[in-house]
Amino acid sequence: MRSTFTTLLLLGALTCSAHAQTYVSLGYGGVSCAAWAFRKPIESKAYEAWLYGYLSSYNAFVFKGPNVIDGMSEEQVRGWVDAYCKKSPGQNLDAAVRALIEQQTAGQPG
Repeated sequence: MRSTFTTLLLLGALTCSAHAQTYVSLGYGGVSCAAWAFRKPIESKAYEAWLYGYLSSYNAFVFKGPNVIDGMSEEQVRGWVDAYCKKSPGQNLDAAVRALIEQQTAGQPG
């Protein structure tokens, strides 16, 4: 089970570009940016928990450092996703978190 999860996570991390998604995003990853933009407080907590779970898994299994979003507060992460979704309403939360990771790792080796 763990190796399957790790494999799926690595596949997701390797496709951090704007190309078509080649894996299944579980949980709230398929939630549209439009739904993110009009979320209710209770939905916001669930969506953010999913987002931080994705980032934590990326940190644990892929990232060559302690925290891919080091230096970003919760408000900054939320604001980043807000801006991404406003600019790309046809995307989903999976694409948003992958774009955030891509931005944070740009220029880093390996």
